[in-house]
Amino acid sequence: MKYLLLGGAGFIGTHLTNRLMDEGHEVTIIDSLVTAREPKRFTEFVNADIRELDLDQYVRDCDIVYFLSASVGVAHIDKNPSTTLKNNIELMQHVIPYLEKYNRRTIFSSSSEVYGDGPFSEANTLKIGPPTVLRWGYAAAKLMTEFMITAADIPSVIVRFFNVVGPGQLPDYGMVLPRFVEAAKKGEDLIVHGEGSQVRSFCHVKDAVDFLRKLEYNSGIFNLGNEDPITIHNLAEIVVRVSGSLSNIKLVPYSEVFSKNTVDIPYRVPDLTKLRSTIDYDPKYSLIDIIEDML
Repeated sequence: MKYLLLGGAGFIGTHLTNRLMDEGHEVTIIDSLVTAREPKRFTEFVNADIRELDLDQYVRDCDIVYFLSASVGVAHIDKNPSTTLKNNIELMQHVIPYLEKYNRRTIFSSSSEVYGDGPFSEANTLKIGPPTVLRWGYAAAKLMTEFMITAADIPSVIVRFFNVVGPGQLPDYGMVLPRFVEAAKKGEDLIVHGEGSQVRSFCHVKDAVDFLRKLEYNSGIFNLGNEDPITIHNLAEIVVRVSGSLSNIKLVPYSEVFSKNTVDIPYRVPDLTKLRSTIDYDPKYSLIDIIEDML
């Protein structure tokens, strides 16, 4: 089969490409490389801003589209709010007409950010805060793109990712686990915001890719991640222990890291009831496995 990966040079796209090519499929990647490295494996790679590219031949010639192109990371949102919000909407406005023209099955990458501060089930009413807080602007933009995909006349799956992590993930955009691993490898302090009581869960990217492949011919909205909760302070302790690092754990007020217009989320763990009832949900990697793979 022929796959088109929009934004496919990023973290998840790279691992997905490896999986698809190992299975013998053809993969075309289109990516501007603004927040990604040049890919090493592909059938065809186009280095371009998707919004400025005529996508007709690429969408026409593929069987399935993965829409992975978006601005990511809380730090990126905090530093570039206007660009981040515009990118998400403009990308969708440009791409959807091509998807509708050829009725291409599309797997759309969304985010757990759309839930605001929870609860985290696909059936729940979403609760996003005021526009004075930049983080909610990103949530609103991602939610708007979900509405645009849902309204489009195409077969589609919307996937809301929860902390997908693993080897090759850049620490540049505020992602907590790659940031901790990078610091531990350098012997630097692991910076924990507040008291580190925030609760998260982490899914190995190889598990995430496996779940994506199983979802390809379904429809609707799905959470994708892991349900095992851990506090951020405990996460830092495990990274130090598993890495054998001499790094210290340093508590820093959230306000010293991000602007006053950004908030933290105390608890974010997905409800995977719908995912479990739809696919064979069998994660193979533990948190320790993830950390070891990232070192």
